[in-house]
Amino acid sequence: MQEKKSSAIRFEQASVVKTIGARMKAARGLCNLSLSAAAERFGYSNPSKLCKVEGATDTNSVPLWLIFRASRVYEVSIDYLFGASEDWEVGARMTQEREVSAWMFEAMEKARKRDMSALKKLHDRVAAMDESIAFMLAAGDDVAIALSRFSELNVEFEDMRAGSRLVSSIERVTGAAKHAKAKMTKFHWECTIAASDTNQLSLSI
Repeated sequence: MQEKKSSAIRFEQASVVKTIGARMKAARGLCNLSLSAAAERFGYSNPSKLCKVEGATDTNSVPLWLIFRASRVYEVSIDYLFGASEDWEVGARMTQEREVSAWMFEAMEKARKRDMSALKKLHDRVAAMDESIAFMLAAGDDVAIALSRFSELNVEFEDMRAGSRLVSSIERVTGAAKHAKAKMTKFHWECTIAASDTNQLSLSI
């Protein structure tokens, strides 16, 4: 008779341990926490012990401190962890806090995506400007080289009507292209510094 009673107690104890393990796993899922992340919050150095609790590998017992801490970490009722209630909510205030937190997270995520999209468009436009300036600079250099060679072959070129004006115009174009390139180089440097300070997308090419 005593042996049957002890056997029934062990069976009931194992059943409770399995229920607690299953509820803790479900509660962890509600919080979207990995096994490793949850174990760290409980103070375990690795997730193996928590894994054993969730899988009810050790059917003898579950530490009471772990059940209490789980109710805080997962924000669920102790009755839920013991299987005494299907309602995992701690109270009306917690429900409201979860809803507010979810709304804030969604709003922040939308704002982040919007900002990243704007930064991507800015990055693409800066890249296009960089390409255009590089093209201008290369074209200006080609024209300057061609003009220099033309002057060598035609020594009277600068004495021709509007010859000196043409030379001056080409020099201004080349100078403007170099100035624009210097401005873009400075802009990229400033963007790199700002990105390192704010952890934002770098605009440097």
